[in-house]
Amino acid sequence: MRVMIVDDHETNRELCRYMLVNIADTIDTFEDGEHVVAAMKEMSVLPDVILLDVMMPIKDGFQTAAEIRNTFPNHHIPIIFLTVLDDHDSFERSLALGDDFILKPVERSVLVAKVQAHHRIVKMHKEVIHQRDELQHFHEHVKYDYAIAESIFTNLMDEMSSQVNHIYGLNYISTPSTIFNGDLIVVANRPHGGVYVMIADATGHGLPAAISAIPASRAFFSMAAKGMSLGEIVTEINNSLVKFLPLGMMLAASVFEVRANGFEVSWWGGGLPDAYILGADGQIVRKLESNHMPLGVLKEHEFETNLVHLKLEPNQQIISYTDGITEAANIEGEQFGTERLEQVLQENKNIISNLYDKVQKFTAKGTEDDLSILAMNFPISNGHDASKPLEPALRRALPIQSTLSFPNQVLKDSVVMNEVRQFLMGIIPGGADLDLICSVLSELFANAIEHGLLRLDSKIKDDPDGFFNFYLIREQKLSELEEDALLEFRIDFVPNQNLLTMELEHNGEGFDYEKYHSADSQATYGRGIILAKELCESLQYSKEGKCVTVVYNFDGEHHFPSSM
Repeated sequence: MRVMIVDDHETNRELCRYMLVNIADTIDTFEDGEHVVAAMKEMSVLPDVILLDVMMPIKDGFQTAAEIRNTFPNHHIPIIFLTVLDDHDSFERSLALGDDFILKPVERSVLVAKVQAHHRIVKMHKEVIHQRDELQHFHEHVKYDYAIAESIFTNLMDEMSSQVNHIYGLNYISTPSTIFNGDLIVVANRPHGGVYVMIADATGHGLPAAISAIPASRAFFSMAAKGMSLGEIVTEINNSLVKFLPLGMMLAASVFEVRANGFEVSWWGGGLPDAYILGADGQIVRKLESNHMPLGVLKEHEFETNLVHLKLEPNQQIISYTDGITEAANIEGEQFGTERLEQVLQENKNIISNLYDKVQKFTAKGTEDDLSILAMNFPISNGHDASKPLEPALRRALPIQSTLSFPNQVLKDSVVMNEVRQFLMGIIPGGADLDLICSVLSELFANAIEHGLLRLDSKIKDDPDGFFNFYLIREQKLSELEEDALLEFRIDFVPNQNLLTMELEHNGEGFDYEKYHSADSQATYGRGIILAKELCESLQYSKEGKCVTVVYNFDGEHHFPSSM
């Protein structure tokens, strides 16, 4: 601490110096105020506290204090007046021109206490000034970084927009909570008609969330340009994000592939709130539940590409949105929620503008999260000639017969459908057929493992937390799987007939498949088997329900289940 003492009496100067010698590192003394300011200008470090006598010849304490204030307006230097004057006018002037006063004769305890108190204030003031300067520097740096980043993202979005022709039937809104948007809605044309659409929500807000969208967008457009299947697109996006994103960041998404006829849709959903299919009258026909993990979480050997296939009717809609809608909160902290959302959807008005306005009105103060809504009104068209014949799917020319065995340990340690998909890519390198075949097999393998080998009851899923509990029980039973448990998958590919015959057999518990075919028993294995039958030339059970044989025709018409 540096202290300056200004007093015309040497005795007073020495007395004050003696009292402060134990707490001050440097003490400067002056016998009048005439040369104080000039001396301070020469100092490398200004005083922390000034003790200033009021009654002095040549230039009194009040004049000296005013001159100090005028000369160093940007520095906080406490001035404590030493005075024998005890009238109110003198006190007012002391506090107007200085920070405090001490009546003479000076008491040591009072002097030390006041000097230390004002020194603490000086240190806090200097710290605040330092932090202010750091914040200002940081603010300027962030503004510069944001300006550069905003320019990059603007160019990126312009590039994305340039890749999309006019899409009929699509409408969307995406509003960021900050300069940058963690939500993403992108559309790309399928090379042979139809479109790909993705709505996504990255973890967090602002620039970090927006950066997460870059590899996802790049992978989406790159794969779309090649006309890859939806399963291959989401796999590539997931792999890109796993390599790119740090732990804890992910991308919740719904990705759609609409085929050239404008009505047939494949969908992959992971992490976003449930989407809705609305009828032509605006009423809710069906919910689309996202049953997958968000993109960027699971490694390649863990990631699942099971798709949902739908056939929409004219003027039906799919409505998808990010959690900024349902989690928007009002001033009491109450969320907009699913119930209000469904009420708005069924008002049969312009859904996007109506829903957006209702959310904004509900929150009053505005949402704190990114907010995006996607509306797909069928049929969807991108202006391509839907009557143009599609290129035939890529397939190997050699006939192939093969058997894959999945014993106990393989079933425990691997994601079966990932292994099967990789194997099938040796026969069918890609395209919609690969997705459809894998969708069929996904249902058949799930039934064989969960109901045949693990003896699970699907009714568990009917409870409020049924889906979660079902898979907890599944993991437990899988870890306790009997040692002789076996699943065999046999294929017979006949390229000159464009047929693929697949047979799946397990050694677990069978079921009454003849009863299953009756109308009142279809609930036993749910909608999955119905979907599989629609997509295949034939599907037949045998061996007491332990074996199922399906025939897939590459040239056949694949009837997607309607949204009903």
